Amino acid sequence: MKRCKILEIEIQNLKLSENLVVFEEQKQIPERESRKILSNDEPLIFVGGIPRSGTTLMRAILDAHPNVRCGGETMMIPNFLSWQASWRKSDWANNTGITRKVMDDAVSAFMMEIIAKHGEMADRLCNKDPYTALWLPTLQRLYPNSKFILMIRDARAIIHSMIERKVPVVGYNISDEKQMFRNWNTEIRKMTTQCMMAGGNCLKVYYERLIQRPKDEIERICQFLDIEFDERMLKHEEFIGVEVALSSQEFSASQVKNSINNEPLTSWFDCFDMELLSKLDRLAPFLKLLGYDTESDKPSYDYFASDDFFEFRSVYS
Repeated sequence: MKRCKILEIEIQNLKLSENLVVFEEQKQIPERESRKILSNDEPLIFVGGIPRSGTTLMRAILDAHPNVRCGGETMMIPNFLSWQASWRKSDWANNTGITRKVMDDAVSAFMMEIIAKHGEMADRLCNKDPYTALWLPTLQRLYPNSKFILMIRDARAIIHSMIERKVPVVGYNISDEKQMFRNWNTEIRKMTTQCMMAGGNCLKVYYERLIQRPKDEIERICQFLDIEFDERMLKHEEFIGVEVALSSQEFSASQVKNSINNEPLTSWFDCFDMELLSKLDRLAPFLKLLGYDTESDKPSYDYFASDDFFEFRSVYS
């Protein structure tokens, strides 16, 4: 009888202890705030392009606008786009009633939360993850009112920057320059083709023109995005740490702290073997298609600053 009484007391103490643990856990876990998921009709801005093509500069310029917020790279949206594409192909998804519309709604809601809440709220939200430019048709379907900016830059400057700054970019082997040019050609071809087929919702911005004629080019960008031009966009460096937040994970962060200047145009001069440069038209034929001089090892970029630059562009450029 006495033993039963002791057992009964131990059970009661155990229950009290368990209740106390649960109570403590409930105190430590804050109640999740209710939230409203933004509509996929939001007029988002996507800035993309090959890494090292000026995407960070472009987003810093946009961040200087009082009504726009891009913020740093999420580092995850391009990977998430790749992941969701593989799921769409799986038999599991197709056999469980998860239709394309269901996936579109779920994917767009998830990415909207990331874009909207990884920085301050603004009238126009923007995302700068370079490789979103490879997913333009998908993004256009998910966010029908979105606009896209595709940054384009001389492949020689891009590849030199990757090698010089030891920037790890998937698909680029910095010990094999020929492979890097081939990969650039494959990626920029896909990006420019998708941009061209975006029904007027994708704007190609040449880095070489942006830094030589910043006011004209930024005004053109503002007109495309349907936002008013703001003088602060011409001096983004003055707003670093305020409107323009930089992340240490962005390899171009240290460079965009400077004002827009022409030094990056020629930084690659004398850095490539002449034999390699002589093979550019075979390794990266899109370089010439986009209007770059592949004959000279020290080309002039004055052409990109000319008044009639946009009058003589090829179908791809």
